[in-house]
Amino acid sequence: MDSLLGQTYSNLEIVVSEGGGSDQSGEYLAAISDPRVRVIDQPPGTSAAQNWTAVSQAASGEFTKLICQDDLIYPDAIAKQVQDLTRHPEAVMATAQRDIIDAHGTPIVRGRGLSGLKGEYINGSDVIHACFRQGTNVIGEPLAVLFRTQVLHDALPWEDENPLMLDLSMYSKVAPLGGVVTRRESIGAFRVSNASWSTRLAKEQLDQTRRWQDGYAATHPELITALDKVRGTTGRHIQTNLRRAAYAVLSARGRLDSAS
Repeated sequence: MDSLLGQTYSNLEIVVSEGGGSDQSGEYLAAISDPRVRVIDQPPGTSAAQNWTAVSQAASGEFTKLICQDDLIYPDAIAKQVQDLTRHPEAVMATAQRDIIDAHGTPIVRGRGLSGLKGEYINGSDVIHACFRQGTNVIGEPLAVLFRTQVLHDALPWEDENPLMLDLSMYSKVAPLGGVVTRRESIGAFRVSNASWSTRLAKEQLDQTRRWQDGYAATHPELITALDKVRGTTGRHIQTNLRRAAYAVLSARGRLDSAS
């Protein structure tokens, strides 16, 4: 919340979804007096896709960024990405690099993302195709992305048949509708910890990446070559093994355990 309220781009509507947790988030949010903040409540048992759909539908501004509970964006993140989309009116979304931080907020990797993408403005279908070939989400987590709100609304709902592909599944619907503006600098930070999906579900992530690739290949047979399939299979295994190795080292060093 501090990273949102501290944005240099002040014309914001901040919609927060409170899911009835036991960590006193409700009390904390109720104490915020900033008129830009609006809290919507979700019933217990709401899935991630239902939650993301609800907050996306509640957004009324020209642009929408979705940020998960323990990630953050840097002070000029929104200003820069609004500038990117304003400069490219034909683009449907903007994305940028982000830093990876541990449970304590210490950087692990800086400038992560956009691997294999060349140029500032890229055809959206080419961006999704790059994700297929590399076997990973080269666009980044939602904190790295700014959507045009109307395009996002038209593509709703967020779908979690493959929960770990929740973000990439939406990008696959939105990006091909136009272009994607890229920014090769970090605009925020994605946190990895023992509480996050990404550290606990490496095997499931491998399986769900394969299912996403299979679905993409089935719906775009004219785009997928035999070489693409080989590269995609190799890429997803390489990415999974790299994640496993990184998480093992970070866990051994205590960097995935939060202080509280």
